[in-house]
Amino acid sequence: MNKYSAFLGVLFLSLSMGLSACGSSPGAEAMAEGTPTPTVEASVPVEVAAAQTGDIDLVFNYTGSLQPKDEVNIVPGAAGRIEQLLVAAGDEVKKGDPIAIIDNDTYLAQVKQAEAGLTAAELELAKLQQGSRPEEIIAARAAVELARAQLNDVATIDDNERTNAASALARAEAELQAAQAEYDKIAWAGNVGERQEAIRLQQATVTYEDALAKYERDTNPSDSQLAPLMLQLAQAELQLALRLAPYREVDLALARVGIERAEAALELAKLQLDETVLEAPYDGIIAETFVAEGSQVSMQTSVAEIISSELEAVINVQESRISQVEQGQSVSMQVTAYPGQDFPGVVTSVSPKADPQTRTFEIKVTPSKGADLLRSGMFADVAILAQENVNTVIVPRSAVLQESDPPLVYVVTDEGRVEARNVNTGLFDSQRVEILSGLRAGEIVVTAGQSNLLDGAKVEVVNEINLDE
Repeated sequence: MNKYSAFLGVLFLSLSMGLSACGSSPGAEAMAEGTPTPTVEASVPVEVAAAQTGDIDLVFNYTGSLQPKDEVNIVPGAAGRIEQLLVAAGDEVKKGDPIAIIDNDTYLAQVKQAEAGLTAAELELAKLQQGSRPEEIIAARAAVELARAQLNDVATIDDNERTNAASALARAEAELQAAQAEYDKIAWAGNVGERQEAIRLQQATVTYEDALAKYERDTNPSDSQLAPLMLQLAQAELQLALRLAPYREVDLALARVGIERAEAALELAKLQLDETVLEAPYDGIIAETFVAEGSQVSMQTSVAEIISSELEAVINVQESRISQVEQGQSVSMQVTAYPGQDFPGVVTSVSPKADPQTRTFEIKVTPSKGADLLRSGMFADVAILAQENVNTVIVPRSAVLQESDPPLVYVVTDEGRVEARNVNTGLFDSQRVEILSGLRAGEIVVTAGQSNLLDGAKVEVVNEINLDE
């Protein structure tokens, strides 16, 4: 029995003794007949509990679906025929494990072609750096001298050439004059065009004109004569200059660029060759394969689907609670397949924006223990530990009258009466409420019977409590 029950017992015993004493006195009967009997105050039966110091958590409960943390379709980076398919649905793979092999004959040939192109570019640079061979320079010098000599022969006229040209012209002129004279003798006769004199005059005229033209060429060369020879000389000199200085710095730069281009082509060919072996991008499980050996695939063909071994639960949190959820918070998950078993986890992702339709935020939770028992597609009950207050004052929820503003509790005093007291509440769960102010640990609060109470009312405690709690 607690001290309040003992207190009430003593009270009733004292009243009984007082009434007995009055009955034995001479005036007792008279008092009973002439004086009103005092009314005894009735006690309101209540149940109570002690305010305790303890810990209380704010937990949000949601239902989510377990899904792979990563999920991807494996698409080849090279086209061709599937030579080997090395996995089947359900196989576990490690990062880098081969999934399938594509026939690589074409890609091997492309690598060899690119290697040859690189060799050619490197040789071109080496050729430029070595310069011209000595015999090439000698031949170029000779070509220049020959072209210059030919030009000089035409452009330079000596006295002998002038004399010969003048003599030839004089002879042609004399022959023309003689033919003209003979022709003049018969010009008066009719039908002279067919006579020998007319024919000789015609021939002499042609010979004279040729001699005059040759004289002009030999004694005064024209631009049309000199231009081809000058061009020939310029080309020979250019070839000589190229042999003496076969490259400029820009030529070397272009050759180096050619090497870089060839190196890039070779690297690309090797990368394409590497793509003929499809590898697992991470540790996981083959969910499904989409091709068979011998199939022709392109760079848009899905060969297999791989899901990661790591799972995560996806839940949607209301806007009103999102400020209390953050990465790193502890969670507990339960699944139907393992009733009563908790799977601890942690919040790993909080979406920065809400779904425009539901106005909720997507939260991802990763199990940290027991994940090997879980499977993709399972439903999970997720409890997020949003806040934890330790060493705080806690009372049963039934002790707090939330209808009043601020909330109210009835505190039982040492005199067996109640004191109506306003309190400030904090966290709560299904059975308990945190009291932030207005109540101290160890004080006794009414948990049942408040509907019949007023401030200062006398109460009778009808349950037993442990005052040492």
